[in-house]
Amino acid sequence: MSENLDAIDKAILNLLQDDATLPLKTVAERVHVSIATAQRRIQLLISNGVITKQVAIVDPNKVGYGLTAVVMIEMARSNNSMQHRFERLMHAQSQVMSCYEVSGDADFMLMVNAKNMNDYHQFTRGLLTYENNVRHFTSQFVMNFTKSGTKILLD
Repeated sequence: MSENLDAIDKAILNLLQDDATLPLKTVAERVHVSIATAQRRIQLLISNGVITKQVAIVDPNKVGYGLTAVVMIEMARSNNSMQHRFERLMHAQSQVMSCYEVSGDADFMLMVNAKNMNDYHQFTRGLLTYENNVRHFTSQFVMNFTKSGTKILLD
């Protein structure tokens, strides 16, 4: 689909990635198209899976989740069935913000938000176990959010 994105589509995507609540009229004005054209293009971007979600991004500290951890997971057994099982398990966990299958020494990388260290400890004890095919994991705790974003700048 990326080869089919023209300058107008990219401009719309850049705007919506900054603020998905922009009124359709504002989007149309800023990219110099009619409201109908902007609406049609946005719907096409959604139906083609280019836009996957429109969400509000919340500051974890302001809602009581003061601990963020980057967790590197090494699986005990590497086979499709066990990896898919682990992915489904992580997808079901509200504390897991992101789960990536990665290359290198680890098999997965998680971004986990927890209320505090005890909350995180309960998460690891309950889910990062051999029963869930985890051989080893390491945790690194975020000290400061220097940059945290979701925008992919399109030019």
